[in-house]
Amino acid sequence: MATRICYIISFLTGIGLLFIGLRFLFSPLNAEFDYGISTNTHADYSFHYIKGVRDLFSGILLVLLVLANERKALAIALLAATVVPLGDFMIVMGKNGSDWQHGIAHLMAVLICIIVGPVLLMQKKRTNNPYNQVSFNLIQSAANGGPTISECDLLPGAKTPWHYHTLFSERFEVLEGELEVGRNGKLYQLKPGDKIIISATETHLFNNRSNGVCRLRTTIDPGNIEFEKAALILLGLAKDGLTDKNGIPKKFSDLALFIYLNNSKMVGVMKIVEPLLSFVAKIAIKSGRLKILEEAYCKTTGLQDYGDLKYKK
Repeated sequence: MATRICYIISFLTGIGLLFIGLRFLFSPLNAEFDYGISTNTHADYSFHYIKGVRDLFSGILLVLLVLANERKALAIALLAATVVPLGDFMIVMGKNGSDWQHGIAHLMAVLICIIVGPVLLMQKKRTNNPYNQVSFNLIQSAANGGPTISECDLLPGAKTPWHYHTLFSERFEVLEGELEVGRNGKLYQLKPGDKIIISATETHLFNNRSNGVCRLRTTIDPGNIEFEKAALILLGLAKDGLTDKNGIPKKFSDLALFIYLNNSKMVGVMKIVEPLLSFVAKIAIKSGRLKILEEAYCKTTGLQDYGDLKYKK
């Protein structure tokens, strides 16, 4: 909560600096008056423009650091920037004596820097990764013949878009929690013990709309080694912080690889990007990225030993 409040204050401060900077560029006399001093420049506003540009830079910097979630860099920038409003305060008060009407604004800027900066530095970066508690158990592998049977945990918010597979059917069985499953345009609310079969080429999705973890058993028939690899790689990426909060790989080539290995075919508007995803995935395979991911996340299961991608799409 403290970090969020500091971010809001910093963002609003950045917006304020952008306004002040623009005012010095487009209305230098009024901006000078609000600053708290009055000088006779003989209509030469060069220094006003210089200040305007510097305020614009400061505002852009604060806004970008907030949007990029660069907590530590934002804190250091604020602390370093303390000299600016402090100098402004001393200039205004030194020139006009007791002009607190204008001096108070600069003093407030000083307080923002010396309070928000240290507070941000003291906040600990969140290291809790919910995917560290998520498991994927490969109960039966296609490497041993027969279907692929696995059990996995789906975190709240875990979902897929509408898609279909051409190489296998899927059977979902909810063991714990709740899960919304879509099949051919219809939605089904599954509870523990409920099952649903998705035939090959049937469009489907799943979505954990609940606030709890859903434990799901999935049966792939016929079994598919690449599907198993895709699941293990995705979970490994998530545990290493290489996915976003929804479990989607941050690296586009890893996302393309997952979709390719998973034999997922897009529907609707997303069908347009399918050739691009396939192309990127093939490049990632050829460049050795798949081998790296297999070594990192499939080694304990032995699935990395099951050769190159040879199945038909």
